[in-house]
Amino acid sequence: MLLDLRDIPVVDNHCHGVLSGTEPLGLAELRHRFSECAGDPFPPDHTATTAHYLWMLRQVAEVLECEPGEEAVLAARAERSRDELDALFLRSAGIAWLLIDDGYPDPETVSSREETAERLAAKVGWVERIETVAARLIGEHPRFSDFDEALRAHLASARERGVVGLKSVAAYRSGLAIAEPKRHEAKAAFKRTRLVPGHRVQEKALVDHVVMLIMEAAHAQEMPVQFHTGYGDSDANLNLADPLLLAPLMRLFPEVPVVMLHGAYPYTRKLAVLAATYPNAYVDVSYAIPFLTARELHAVTHEALGCAPGSRILYSSDAVGLPEQHWLGAMRGRRALGAALGDMVILGDMSANEARRLAHLILHENSERIYALS
Repeated sequence: MLLDLRDIPVVDNHCHGVLSGTEPLGLAELRHRFSECAGDPFPPDHTATTAHYLWMLRQVAEVLECEPGEEAVLAARAERSRDELDALFLRSAGIAWLLIDDGYPDPETVSSREETAERLAAKVGWVERIETVAARLIGEHPRFSDFDEALRAHLASARERGVVGLKSVAAYRSGLAIAEPKRHEAKAAFKRTRLVPGHRVQEKALVDHVVMLIMEAAHAQEMPVQFHTGYGDSDANLNLADPLLLAPLMRLFPEVPVVMLHGAYPYTRKLAVLAATYPNAYVDVSYAIPFLTARELHAVTHEALGCAPGSRILYSSDAVGLPEQHWLGAMRGRRALGAALGDMVILGDMSANEARRLAHLILHENSERIYALS
């Protein structure tokens, strides 16, 4: 049984900017946008033989009315203007809000939030990635005390600057086993980071110091904090991206909603348990990235619903760059959720009306509540 959820709007609580350029897309770029692999030159067999990519080509080709091959899709895409592609994908996806993390990709390559709202014909919110801010402030302040003060002041102004949520990529740096560092350790890590090109925040003492400041600011401003968890690029240590490592931090800040992204795949069951036992734990399930098959997304959705309350599950796409990704996430997310909820109705876990109520919570109402969207 598949519940039809196409009429329910989505709040995409975690995604990235849409490319601003108007030049035709090339084959290497298309493949790059549908793989976590960052190889150069891009290995063609890494993407072109994966099920999610073959599925994407068929879905996009159907909308573009062309053959479902790479060259045909690229040619059909090149025949359309950016506005036509936005109409076919962004504006047709039933998206009410995009909450954009503009820490990636390079802001120079994507539309501003204001322009994205125009392209989408809906609302756009801002989730601020703080490690990016911290790296900039490290370059601007030679002394740790000045950096610390500047970061605290920046975080304290989040609400007035229009930020709806904060985000950390600690999982990509030193991991999610966050603990309050000794100040002298954070200071020493800061000094070493000043010598690193780009001032990448990656030493544990400094990462933990920044995360603690994020949590304090979120508590003061009643704001959620997102954490990357689980599957990601090859520079992430998956063992350190386990959401269970965040439990002590959630106990330390019980009033701060902690949104753990990507369903923490492949740790989704662990994440669901956290959401069932911690009052501030939230499960985000991303439906465009990670790149998974329909069956796997169905299973992930089941695992989230298997333990976590419906009021603790959020929809996202994690789409990057192409309007097709935002559309694919919304389409596949509704299908996976509709299939999982339909199964639960058949098995007697809930009624059809109750399932539809959960769909509204997951697709938009939970995000509207915790991010205070209006």
